Amino acid sequence: MRQYSVQSLMDEVGRGISERYPRVMVEAEVAQLTVAASGHAYILLREPGTQRAAATLSAVCWKSTWRGLKSRPKPGDRVVARGKLSVYAQRGSVQLSVNDIQPAGAGALAKQIAERIARLTADGLLDPTRKKPLPKVPRFIGLVASPTSAAVQDFLRVSRERFPATRILLSPAVTQGVEAPSSVVRALDLLAEDGRSEVVVVTRGGGSKEDLMAFQDEQLARYVAAFAIPVVSAVGHQIDTTLIDLVADVAVPTPTAAAVEVLPDGPAMSRSVDEVDALLHAAIGRRVVTERSRLHALRARLRHPGQRLVDVRKRRGELVDRLQAVMARRLVEERAQVDRQWTRIEQLGTVVVTQAAGRLAAQSAALQAMSPLAVLSRGYSVVTSEDGVVSDCSTVSVGDTVTVRLARGRLHATIASTHSDEPA
Repeated sequence: MRQYSVQSLMDEVGRGISERYPRVMVEAEVAQLTVAASGHAYILLREPGTQRAAATLSAVCWKSTWRGLKSRPKPGDRVVARGKLSVYAQRGSVQLSVNDIQPAGAGALAKQIAERIARLTADGLLDPTRKKPLPKVPRFIGLVASPTSAAVQDFLRVSRERFPATRILLSPAVTQGVEAPSSVVRALDLLAEDGRSEVVVVTRGGGSKEDLMAFQDEQLARYVAAFAIPVVSAVGHQIDTTLIDLVADVAVPTPTAAAVEVLPDGPAMSRSVDEVDALLHAAIGRRVVTERSRLHALRARLRHPGQRLVDVRKRRGELVDRLQAVMARRLVEERAQVDRQWTRIEQLGTVVVTQAAGRLAAQSAALQAMSPLAVLSRGYSVVTSEDGVVSDCSTVSVGDTVTVRLARGRLHATIASTHSDEPA
């Protein structure tokens, strides 16, 4: 028989156990849980049940693994722990070095949830295009939550800070347990009947996967998807994703984030209004200065109507004076022109009269020379009868009366006889 020291025996047993059980999965109940200052978690696992003499197994979850767990167990939880067995020589006990720990039944639950998601996806309820937009500045917000929960207080606090003018309509609901899905549906129904809510927030704080199971209900998810009012889901923590998160119009990680999402930033809006107000006042001030300068310029150009009338009268007087001066100069020029024309006319008249007188004298002399009166002055006479000048004695008869034209005067005679002479 081989003899061992305690340490050598523990080392050999430890090697044997580690080689034989490099990967094990243990379903157990958490009997005790201690997180040391170093960050490592020490767990005592026992056979599920209430027997005091139930078998136990020590387990250690190192700091890096413990921090990376999505769901951390607490005493009384039923879990499935994965890791490898080793021997803790200082105590002479077997322990499980845990590399993962999940709630018991998590695999089957995950499969059920995956099947529900597949059905919702096939029905188009996860399609982003069917999501309804949220109102920019809602007057009323419906809040579905447990009235005594911290989630309600967080939401109300943020709503007062961001936009206190919006009214919050709380519709109480049970958010954990088997009655939770139907309770949430009733709370949504009440808000729909009230009709004032423009957006509805469904919220509760974080918890274990079991605590959030109400929001993994498929019928509740379908009801939320068909809800006429936009729905914001704020269930659990950022690492949690439920069916209601997938079908809601908007999903946020916390109640505080939900308040930020649905409410406008009042202080930022106030600052923006102040900035716009300052810019507007500055613009108005600049416009006033510009218009005032323009008014001064116009006022400088604008004169009193009386002064303008005086100027018009003065201008009219100047124009009258100029017109009279022009007319006087024009009259003088016209008179001079008339005088010049009259002088020319007189000169031309004199020449014309002289020439005409000369021509008249010459023509008068010629006419005088040819006039019968000139012949009469030499002793001739002209005899006329009723029929005209008598140049042939045969044209008159004895007893006819004739007129004899002399150089001076006329004679009326009666034909006593006629005598025809042969022409010379």
